[in-house]
Amino acid sequence: MTGTFKTARFWSAVVAAGLILSLLFIVSVGCGDSTTTTSSATTAKTTAAGKGTVYVAVTGAGELEAGAGNMGMAIVNLDTKKVEMVNLAEAKAPHGIIFSADTPTAANTDGRIADAAPKTMLLGNADGGSVIIVDMATKKVVKTINAPSGASLAVCGMQKGPDGKIYLTSMGDGKVYVVDGVAGTISDTGVGGGDVTQSICGIAWTKDGTAAYLSNMFNPKDPTMAGYVAKVEWPSGKLIKKIENVTKVAPGGAPMAHQSQMTPDYKYLYVTDGSDGSIVKIDLGTDTIAKTIPIGKEPHSIVFSADGKTGYIAVRHEPVENESSVFVYDVEKDQVTDRVPGIAAPLICGLVWSP
Repeated sequence: MTGTFKTARFWSAVVAAGLILSLLFIVSVGCGDSTTTTSSATTAKTTAAGKGTVYVAVTGAGELEAGAGNMGMAIVNLDTKKVEMVNLAEAKAPHGIIFSADTPTAANTDGRIADAAPKTMLLGNADGGSVIIVDMATKKVVKTINAPSGASLAVCGMQKGPDGKIYLTSMGDGKVYVVDGVAGTISDTGVGGGDVTQSICGIAWTKDGTAAYLSNMFNPKDPTMAGYVAKVEWPSGKLIKKIENVTKVAPGGAPMAHQSQMTPDYKYLYVTDGSDGSIVKIDLGTDTIAKTIPIGKEPHSIVFSADGKTGYIAVRHEPVENESSVFVYDVEKDQVTDRVPGIAAPLICGLVWSP
């Protein structure tokens, strides 16, 4: 009896230990999504979970001219919801922001979703049209690239094109420029301007790189004209069509088709409408407006995670007039799921993401 009892007790202990190990395994697997990772292989998972860091161009208090207050960039930690303000003397109402061309980025994101923490960052100034290069280790400007002589360049958007080069969109003359960070030059591509576009902010390319979509904010000659998106051949810039009435004019305001971004599957183009407080979803299969989604206040830029499930939106005057926020957006549901406040500036613009 004694031997039998000891044997039974032994196997009971073994079973109990097995159950404990099983429970520990289940708990560890269930908690895995809460762990931040910087591995490029898990970028899609971390992005979809709303983790990582968003870098935002902080325009300050002046739209096209440098004003008072904070200017430079905000570094927004999506895990802790803490915001670091990086003020730069060389920042002159910056709107555009992009990783340097040598930063590894996820496919089909126009260089706006990084696979690793950036070493350098580019900011595009609206006031004067210069581009500044920032060393992210020291948070100091290491190079300033001036606009071409005589150009009416006021940088709004910055995207990496299908050829790997970094392109600038101009609110000043409606043209597309290209910046070479190594050579330290900015050049006019010959795309945009004239009757095609007068004041552009967003640019996005089709999957095969043969066409581009330019979001035209407004027409200076007719401020009441609704914002539109011009589809052009790339790289010739020949107009294919205009998607009209993308934005609405708020009472007392002006139309504003601001920065834009394609979903990684190339099915939709989202355009931010700062005057109407919404984002406009364009079906790229038909080049027609599929939906207008209210966001609130002034959305000015949007970027999508590598898996296309999550969007990050720069929103001005949110939650109060002199502050701004980053909204987290569920793409499938087309709705805001979270808000990260604390950017100490009334005006922000472009944003990018990294692990």
